Amino acid sequence: MTIESVLLSINPPTGSARAKLNENSTPESRPFIVLGTAYGYPDEDEPSQGRVLVIECNNSNTGGGNLKSDTEDDDSQLLRQVRQVADLPLTGGIYSIAPFYGGNILVSCGSNTIICQLSVSSLSKEFGGNPGDLVLKHIGSGHHGHIISLYIKSLVSSDKSLQNKRDQKKQLAIVGDIMRSVALVEYFPKHQVIEELARDFNSNFCTDIAMLTNNTYLAAESFTNLFVLQYNPNATTEQARVRLDTVGQYHLGESVNKMIGGSLVMPSNNSSGNTGSRSATGKGSPDKSSSLDGSRKIDITIGSQTLYGTVDGTLGSILGLGGKTFAFLSALQRAMDAIVRPVGDLSHAHYRAWKQEQKTHGSCGFVDGDYIETFLDLSRPNMERVVKEMNIDGKWNILDDGKGFKERDESQSSLMDTDEGMDTGTSNVSSGALRVEDVLSVVEDLSQLH
Repeated sequence: MTIESVLLSINPPTGSARAKLNENSTPESRPFIVLGTAYGYPDEDEPSQGRVLVIECNNSNTGGGNLKSDTEDDDSQLLRQVRQVADLPLTGGIYSIAPFYGGNILVSCGSNTIICQLSVSSLSKEFGGNPGDLVLKHIGSGHHGHIISLYIKSLVSSDKSLQNKRDQKKQLAIVGDIMRSVALVEYFPKHQVIEELARDFNSNFCTDIAMLTNNTYLAAESFTNLFVLQYNPNATTEQARVRLDTVGQYHLGESVNKMIGGSLVMPSNNSSGNTGSRSATGKGSPDKSSSLDGSRKIDITIGSQTLYGTVDGTLGSILGLGGKTFAFLSALQRAMDAIVRPVGDLSHAHYRAWKQEQKTHGSCGFVDGDYIETFLDLSRPNMERVVKEMNIDGKWNILDDGKGFKERDESQSSLMDTDEGMDTGTSNVSSGALRVEDVLSVVEDLSQLH
């Protein structure tokens, strides 16, 4: 039912069995393919039995010896061996598998979420095992409280460097339910328990989920909408801490069935490597600097990068934007809505509005990248009209970078970062006003990110 390629830590046996094998045995990490299966019976609506299979794939020569030989480069002498090394029967179908901290894996089985660990067997032959065999077992008590846990994700899925970290302060994961939307859970290694921290109390039929950061989560639901949830651990009340707030809603129009962290383009050389903040332009000029020709260089700051696939065969990219970048692109989108006449007079804002059964309201927290890139196809007069509308709007440049006020006292009443003497109501381009070349540069840089 599900398959995942993971890097598992193999824990050696404890006690006397460990001493017999090797006194200095330490956990090792090896790549495996983990499969989740289910037994389908015609009289059952949901599977009541399933298994987690661990498969190892190695290369060896036809003689069964080591790969390192004089004929190592001869492909005809190599044989790829695939073998099952461990399995774990469970009471329920396996819907989702995700890598987790400490080289473990998270498994959603029916309505339960459990953690599984691969270790070396300490059983002797008389008890049906051989010392050194691999055994997959679930550790601690799992989490119960969902209808059907269809999806489970953690940050380890997108950042493999986190996989073997056992000293992580918070080992978080999100669970997507078939009806009860998304829940945030935390694993406590000391007590080996999984507890629910917060959940989305709206009824969303999830089709896939993605964990962008420890506190921000992306999900798709059955009415072809996308939504973003945020966890606020510093809320002053318990009621606020146990609730995931909806901070973004967007109508995609296609049913998403897979989301995974990644990008379709190679990272730029000037990337800092920090997924939380990345400059995509490479121009090296901050927002308020100007070049010799008077044009303004606007940096595109991106964070998370998520790829998605739909049942219609569409591949798309969702980029997390910095506060200033989002404000700039939102102002451009509003200006295009006001100036550009859509095909057939169909409202772009109406199409992207959140639609779910009887509920319909405007999109928020998202910018339509495909729509923004149509700015490149406009005629020069229309471009000038759009830029003039952005200058009249004046909300394209803000002080807030997404993490609060920056270099300004928090008592400042205005978030606007406008220059003195800027006349936004005229067509004359002042030193602080945008020009067509400025917006073209930003949109061209944005189009190179996918």
